Amino acid sequence: MSIKVAILEDDAYVLQEISEIVKASKKLEYVMAASSGEKFLKYFNDKTDMDILLTDVGLPGMSGIEVITKIKNICPDVEIIVLSSYHDNDTIFKALRAGATGYLLKDASFDEIERKLIEAKEGSPALSPAIANRMISFFNATKTQNVDYNLAPKENQVLQLLIEGLSYKLIAVELDISIDGVRYHVKKIYKKVHINSRPELMRLYMDGKLKL
Repeated sequence: MSIKVAILEDDAYVLQEISEIVKASKKLEYVMAASSGEKFLKYFNDKTDMDILLTDVGLPGMSGIEVITKIKNICPDVEIIVLSSYHDNDTIFKALRAGATGYLLKDASFDEIERKLIEAKEGSPALSPAIANRMISFFNATKTQNVDYNLAPKENQVLQLLIEGLSYKLIAVELDISIDGVRYHVKKIYKKVHINSRPELMRLYMDGKLKL
């Protein structure tokens, strides 16, 4: 089954390039595209068949952050991945707090963008390496503010790999446990931290409220 992707990008050249990536992919399906949040929301509704929205944040008129919030309110299950040249902490954290589940930089290769979109649908956060490193640096700088949820050693290992963006399959390989074992530890982590999803976990991490 193909992954249905919509695109929101005001740069006509980038919009064309990304659209061609999606259309050429055997695993992705092009749904729609728009050059502004206003145009996108004019045609988007809760009946739109879309798995992933790939959006810039620096848009004319309505910002990408506002669009993310509105889309999440309409369709909470849609994965929203930012594709932007902005990589400052403030923009990254605002996007993730608004509901984005990934953040890619525009210098990413076409192959990387396609791979990250596929991985996002499989449950892995779509993060450019530079963004993941920035998140880790931010955490290290603010870890004294974190809350200790008394996670077991194995749970901390799983948590670290979740934060780094690994899929359940890769976590299982890294820790030499079964995928069911990974799911078991993730379930216990979510229960202790009082959350229900990886995006919520990432937002706690971004807010400096999660101790590794």
